[in-house]
Amino acid sequence: MKDLDSLAVVDGASPEAAQRPAQARRAPAGRLDAIARSTPKRRRSWPVLTVFALIVALQVSVAIISIDMLSAVRSYVTGESLYSKGQKDAQIYLIDYAEFHREEDYRRFLAAIAAPLAYRATREQLQKPNPDYSVARQGFLDGGTDDSEIPGVIRLFRLFHKTPLMSSAIATWTEGDGVIEQMRLLAGRAHEQVMLGNLHDPAVTEMRDQALVLNKRLTALENRFAAQLGEAARQSQRLLLGLNLALALLLGLTGLAFVRYSSRVQAATEDEVRRRQESLQRLLDSSAEGLYGVDTRGRCTFINRAALQMLGYESEAELLGRDIHALIHHSYPDGRARPASKSRIALAWQLRRELHVTDEMCWRRDGTSFPAEYWSHPMLKDGQLDGAVATFFDITERLNMQAALRQGEVRIAGLVDAVNDGVITVDPEDRIVLFNRAAERLFGVSATEAIGSGVERFIPKRRRNGRDASIRGLRFAATRPGGAVEELTGVRSNCEEFPLEASLSGLETESGMLVTAVLRDITYLQTARLERQALEALEASSRAKSEFLSRMSHELRTPLNAVLGFSQLMRLDTAQPPTLQQLERIQHIENAGAHLLALVNDVLDLSRVDSGQMTVALEPVPLGTVTDDAISMVVPLAAQAGIELRVVGADEDSTLEDTLDDGEVRVVADRVRLRQVLVNLLSNAVKYNRPGGRVRVSWGIHEKHCDLRIADNGVGMSPEKVARLFEPFNRLGAEASGVEGTGIGLVLSRRLAGLMQGQLHVESEVGKGTIATLTLARSYDPSALPSSLAPPSQHGELDQPLRVLYAEDNEVNVELVRQVVTLRPSVALEVAINGTLALEQARRDPPELMLVDMNLGDMTGLELAQALRADDATAGIRLVALSADALPEQIAAAMAAGFEGYLTKPINFRDLLDVLDGRSRR
Repeated sequence: MKDLDSLAVVDGASPEAAQRPAQARRAPAGRLDAIARSTPKRRRSWPVLTVFALIVALQVSVAIISIDMLSAVRSYVTGESLYSKGQKDAQIYLIDYAEFHREEDYRRFLAAIAAPLAYRATREQLQKPNPDYSVARQGFLDGGTDDSEIPGVIRLFRLFHKTPLMSSAIATWTEGDGVIEQMRLLAGRAHEQVMLGNLHDPAVTEMRDQALVLNKRLTALENRFAAQLGEAARQSQRLLLGLNLALALLLGLTGLAFVRYSSRVQAATEDEVRRRQESLQRLLDSSAEGLYGVDTRGRCTFINRAALQMLGYESEAELLGRDIHALIHHSYPDGRARPASKSRIALAWQLRRELHVTDEMCWRRDGTSFPAEYWSHPMLKDGQLDGAVATFFDITERLNMQAALRQGEVRIAGLVDAVNDGVITVDPEDRIVLFNRAAERLFGVSATEAIGSGVERFIPKRRRNGRDASIRGLRFAATRPGGAVEELTGVRSNCEEFPLEASLSGLETESGMLVTAVLRDITYLQTARLERQALEALEASSRAKSEFLSRMSHELRTPLNAVLGFSQLMRLDTAQPPTLQQLERIQHIENAGAHLLALVNDVLDLSRVDSGQMTVALEPVPLGTVTDDAISMVVPLAAQAGIELRVVGADEDSTLEDTLDDGEVRVVADRVRLRQVLVNLLSNAVKYNRPGGRVRVSWGIHEKHCDLRIADNGVGMSPEKVARLFEPFNRLGAEASGVEGTGIGLVLSRRLAGLMQGQLHVESEVGKGTIATLTLARSYDPSALPSSLAPPSQHGELDQPLRVLYAEDNEVNVELVRQVVTLRPSVALEVAINGTLALEQARRDPPELMLVDMNLGDMTGLELAQALRADDATAGIRLVALSADALPEQIAAAMAAGFEGYLTKPINFRDLLDVLDGRSRR
């Protein structure tokens, strides 16, 4: 308040008094009191005021008379409209009655003519020297004139009906009433004859003939009456307007004289007042705070420059004499209107003491507002209230800073509450001072209940790895840069313990270190960790199993390649043909090798099904075609055993006989795997049959599925054996029968049927035989069927040379391929015993074809293929894999690396010769 202090000093107060804020703030009020005492009272001129009042009274009287007359004229115009409408409607109904003689038209005519007749009675009554005003009033009411307007209409008629202003219009009105009377009489006579049934009476004829004539006369009279009444209204308006203008001019001249007179009276005092006000204004403008004063009616008496700038005004003239409350204090901070009696200055008047507030709202000229700290001082004169002085300044910046601080606190609290992890802060005594919403959910306790309690209530002391695993024990760890992350034990409100992961951080304060712990329930993480470890162990076991099977397959196929390959060469030796005894021995070797190869293939397939690596391509498959293919593969075995194979087709269980246009019944299956299952089932039906037995193949066709049955009349099985039929490697005693088998064929067949969304069931009875039923879904869409046409043969002439490079590190396999190649004299075979030599030979002299083993010792076949494709000199060499690794993943990887074929060991001579023949033909 230093500006008010300086103001007090300038006004003559002592320096000691300037240091007293209360006295300083009262200085402006005393200054205005002095100005008021030195101002002479204004003299007034009563004669001028009297004349002015008389002129105003005359002006008001004339205005009232003018309004009354204009209202009466308007009522006449309205009545004329009702009069015209009534007579027009009466004419229309009269014409209709003259034409059609309907009673309803006559009643409508009488109703329409009632208004003109009522106005006629009113006119005739008011034209009398001593009229009966009640009769006249009733006539206007019957004609439709509003009750409130009737007195003015009667006065206007009585005053002006004989003057040129209305006489011509009334004469036309009278003439029109005569025509209406003729219409009424004419219609009355005609109505009497119509009621008697005399429709051709002269009165009826006269009504018909005169109706249109009277209509034309009334139309002309109505137009003239409307024009005359309108001209009278305009003349009245011009007369009244001129009179009002004359009085207004007189009033203006009188007011001008009064103003000039008053200005001369005031001129003597204005200079002194202006001088004193300028002096005071300079003093007020020197203050940085806003200052203004008001009189007892709330009108502004002075305002300083600081207040003008804060309120958005350019000069004090814009505010002096105006209601300051309505300008800058009209509303509460929330926008509600504030009564003048509730303003701060009004309260200062009521309490007769200084009032200080910090929540005042001041409104600028542009409609915006700002918060202010505000003082209001009542101003007394001779003990009587004479006004007030207000002091204020804008505290927007202060409030913004406070709001920013509060918002920061709220934002931080909101962020802490928004965190999904529990957040707890403890003081140096390990008491909780912060407990967010996530912590409430984590421990099942409200923040109100938790704050102030010891942290060990929720995180008890535990010993882990030889140390205290609690917030108290880890307080030192929280001081390290980056804090610490620890696993703790939490306790919920129901005493349930659970594992926690805590991220600790410390903050030094004047009262000690605050430790904040960000907590997360890691129960699911530990469970997931155990599950992941179990899954990793399972995957490791699966990988080990797959690697073992792959290695077993490779290690078994390599010697089988030699056994079966050289046995085939011995059988095909034309230089030293084998004897019959040797052929029999070769057959035993081939049978044993084939049995061992089938065992390896079945074990690999079963392992792939169990591990989920076996995939099937489901498509519409023609059941008859696949069945024929499978039977053709089993026919040699059946012929050797003397078993009859017969395809019966659809059996008596079929409920549908419909097939597609080509006569085939189709099922949803993988063509190759379906043939594999059928071959297995047919082979079992042949192998475990009796000598001279029979095997029947049939199927039952239903709406949504097909049941394929393979029935034999062999020895059959007991129910106990049927129950154990699908156990892997369990041959149910058949291993002692001399019949070769692996014990996993049926297991693999059932699982392949499941992959094809089908089912395999076996029924058997001792002494009667066995029935295997394969159920598959039907398909009616042949569009996805593969072509049944076999690919064209690639066998060609052998007269074209072919250079082949064979990369193989096994000498036995090399020798076997050498022996096979001798069957094609045009093929020149070179051998590389590892990948490095194969790459060097191919770069030095690129061959046309390379046979590549997948395991070359120093590199894999895939690595060799990648090196060959990276070199322009060898990029075009055809590559065919020749490997004992028969896993589908390995075959797919080789085909993706650029191999165009993949031959598995044991080598099928026909497949290898097809590769050589196909290349030599090109």
